[in-house]
Amino acid sequence: MLRIMSSYPKTIVVLGADRVGKSTTVENTYKDLIKRDICVRSLHFSGPQPHHHSPIQQYLDPFKAALEEQAQVVLCDRGFSEVCFYEKFRRHIEISEEWANSAESFFASYSSSIKVFLIQRDWEWSLPLHMIEINELYPGCSDYFMNMQLQAREKEHEEYYDYMEDYLAYRSLLSDVTFLSPSDKSFSLADVV
Repeated sequence: MLRIMSSYPKTIVVLGADRVGKSTTVENTYKDLIKRDICVRSLHFSGPQPHHHSPIQQYLDPFKAALEEQAQVVLCDRGFSEVCFYEKFRRHIEISEEWANSAESFFASYSSSIKVFLIQRDWEWSLPLHMIEINELYPGCSDYFMNMQLQAREKEHEEYYDYMEDYLAYRSLLSDVTFLSPSDKSFSLADVV
């Protein structure tokens, strides 16, 4: 059970397609905030797990723990509506956006503020990182296999941004959304806290 706190954390949500620098951004921001003696918790969401009872439990449980720890800032690597996109794209499972809205509402209720950042990078920028990952996952894979993987990932990349931009503009309950197109791979959001 959540207890009433004198102040709720600031929440930063970093979104973006795979291999665009979300985790690096969250990690850099985390390190910068720690240097400033800010109590920060970093949460990484990677999809519903077998023990979850709803598609948004992956978000709620870690956030509740961060609240119990009285974090001043909560950094989220992924969030909310991504479960709707990825489950449909990868597993052909339709998840109502009402679930994403419920998660957004919960986070908004227990955050002093929520800032959402969508890191936008084109496919050509993330292509080399996808190739590295495929080679790590499937050492010695054929050119055919590599090309098929890259075609599927490119399609996912493009559809992710089509979906997410539309969702954030028209269906999200969160209003503080910033679209970022950083030139560097490595940057921090610590100054926006």
